[in-house]
Amino acid sequence: SACEKGGQWEKALELFNSMPVNGVKPNEITTSALIEVLEGFGHSSQADGVMLRARENDLFHMVWPSESKIDLRGCSVAVARTVLRRTFFDLKSGALPCYNITVVTGQGKKSGEKGPVLPEQVRSYVAEYSGLQITEVPTNPGRFLLL
Repeated sequence: SACEKGGQWEKALELFNSMPVNGVKPNEITTSALIEVLEGFGHSSQADGVMLRARENDLFHMVWPSESKIDLRGCSVAVARTVLRRTFFDLKSGALPCYNITVVTGQGKKSGEKGPVLPEQVRSYVAEYSGLQITEVPTNPGRFLLL
């Protein structure tokens, strides 16, 4: 977004928060753009709050199709990290029952010239942030289990 390129994360947050007042309902695209700006400037707790409100407004329902699955295909790395942090918080607080959670990143077949980024970034983030055990699914490199 323009605010991200201009280093104006506060303006991005202000614009986003003014959307409902002006009769515009935030969607996954506008929410993702704000999360990317906030994550990019190191404001992960604010990104988490944005994601929480988005979930309360039934956005990103395709990312959480069930309590035991997270589908990150189509998410940016910033949005994936925010989804994972929310999930880890819900697990730790007891809001989400402890399950073996399947995390789907996709295999990166649509990643273009640079190749897949999300599978590696998500695995690294989970290992660094959660302390949960990653179990690979040998038949599908675009999926793993959190135990």
